[in-house]
Amino acid sequence: MLNRYGSALIFVATMVIGGSLLLSTRLQDRELTSLSLVITELSDATLRTLGFDVGRESRTLFVPGGSFGMRVDNDCNGAWAHLIFLAAVLAYPASWKEKLLGLTVGQSLLFLLNVVRVASLFVIGVYVPSVFRATHVYVWQFLIIGLALLLFVVWVDKFVRRPA
Repeated sequence: MLNRYGSALIFVATMVIGGSLLLSTRLQDRELTSLSLVITELSDATLRTLGFDVGRESRTLFVPGGSFGMRVDNDCNGAWAHLIFLAAVLAYPASWKEKLLGLTVGQSLLFLLNVVRVASLFVIGVYVPSVFRATHVYVWQFLIIGLALLLFVVWVDKFVRRPA
């Protein structure tokens, strides 16, 4: 029983401390802005590779000529999904080696999924602008957090050794 409470405490503490850090002005102005910029740059490169006509200025992706544009703000960089995944992995009773593997692979995959998210939102904004807001606010918010939880479940199922 203590183990469950200990895991819950680690999860909650990680969320509270991590959430406080994510909301801090310092992280908002520096690291999170840099993360948003990198995601914008990679989304831009992905879209160009796929043949889309896209312009980029800092954290803004736009169609040259002005038919659509979107900015990758700090609330759109997946940081909260990363925090949920981090808290879940840290709270789970696994070895530190297993946790390090889970965090390295899981956070990397979550980052790439967020690049896909931003690129797909750009395409939706260009071709189906009427559903852009709903897709951004509801569908992808649910999906990115759901994918973080799915990555956690896969990590536990496939990479964490069960006690004998």
